[in-house]
Amino acid sequence: MPIVQRIQQMVLEHGRVINDSILSVDTLLNHRIDYTFSAYCGDALARLVKGQPVDVILTAEASGISVAVFMAIVMNNEQWPHPAAVVFAKKSRPVTLGEDGFYMVESYSRTKERPVQLFLGKHVIAPGAQVFIVDDFMARGTTMAALGDLVLRAGAQIVGFGAVIEKTFENGRLELQRFASPVHSLVQVTSLAGGQIHLAARPEEIE
Repeated sequence: MPIVQRIQQMVLEHGRVINDSILSVDTLLNHRIDYTFSAYCGDALARLVKGQPVDVILTAEASGISVAVFMAIVMNNEQWPHPAAVVFAKKSRPVTLGEDGFYMVESYSRTKERPVQLFLGKHVIAPGAQVFIVDDFMARGTTMAALGDLVLRAGAQIVGFGAVIEKTFENGRLELQRFASPVHSLVQVTSLAGGQIHLAARPEEIE
């Protein structure tokens, strides 16, 4: 079975519809981590940037971290020009960053229903670095856009965006248009109406 079909099947089997706009995958990524699922997702995302220079895989604390790590493992095992580092933006500022050793942007969390701040140490992404941004969900695109703003503040370049699950009916891609970078997703949820997960056909860009 092709890898993206495996990912989609796992989402259908383990996903829980909370309401018409919220899908829980907390036994795959958001609470309990199924490392097989993370490995599949990391492999599929790595294929999307095959042959491109990627210095950093950036995600937000915490659900995207396992996917980003497996993506880096695949890339580094296949001998990319140089190893890709995994960086995650923190949702609270540690004292180790000092008073001005960080960049900060504000986003909005759908699941927490409140604004959240994302912090990135100024020393963890070098100016000019090529950065691929990863997240577990893309709904309205606010978290991925906030990560994009952190990359730009660091003086780095965005290679692209990759989401494990995209809720296409929330139009998150519109929020990312200003970055003029490719946007990818592995699972595209077109509707959660009636308590059912409705998926788009497998994206043709991924074999």
